[in-house]
Amino acid sequence: RSVPLYDEIQRMTAELASDFVLPGTRVYDLGCATGSTLLAVSRLVPKSQDVTYVGVDSSRSMLDRTEGKLAEAGFDRPLEVVESDLDQGLEIENASVVLLVLTLQFVRPLRRESLLRTIYEGLRPNGCLLLVEKVLGEHTTFNRLFIHHYYDFKRSQGYSDLEIAQKRDALENVLVPYRLEENKELLRRAGFRPIDVYFKWYNFCGIVAVKSTEAETRG
Repeated sequence: RSVPLYDEIQRMTAELASDFVLPGTRVYDLGCATGSTLLAVSRLVPKSQDVTYVGVDSSRSMLDRTEGKLAEAGFDRPLEVVESDLDQGLEIENASVVLLVLTLQFVRPLRRESLLRTIYEGLRPNGCLLLVEKVLGEHTTFNRLFIHHYYDFKRSQGYSDLEIAQKRDALENVLVPYRLEENKELLRRAGFRPIDVYFKWYNFCGIVAVKSTEAETRG
């Protein structure tokens, strides 16, 4: 309810993920919550590709909800759920797609580059990372306008000014957004190339970053 065009973000993310999925590999959703994104991706990938879906979350109750939701939806693919705090690191192997949907912004800033490097190293050549983030504007003027329109959007979804203020206070120093260019620079430092934006709505964006063999050759 608080994320603009959430269904469209999910649709686009799933479509792009399906473009990069390779047979016999793994699809990771880091911060999988209730498993909606994994389910959306699986619906676009033929079962014959023998893909393993991996949901990672720091909350055991969320992982239980993931398993329950997927079971209710008739999910019949190999599934692993992993309880892990991304600030503490994790193992990624044989991945063709890694999803970070509104998750990296909650990882401590000092740990983000290390996490992205782990993702890069665990991806197969030509695998991709799909990153959806809340971002800051590139200039204070834009940042102020984007936030103003975002709060208008939340009001249109039924949030009161008190609820908006309480949510803002609760997330202070917990959700730490970067500028779009800062996120792209983090990805470049981790080794990703090419990188592009596939979704942008004021202070929300989706980024696709590829581990290409050409990038590895260039170093």
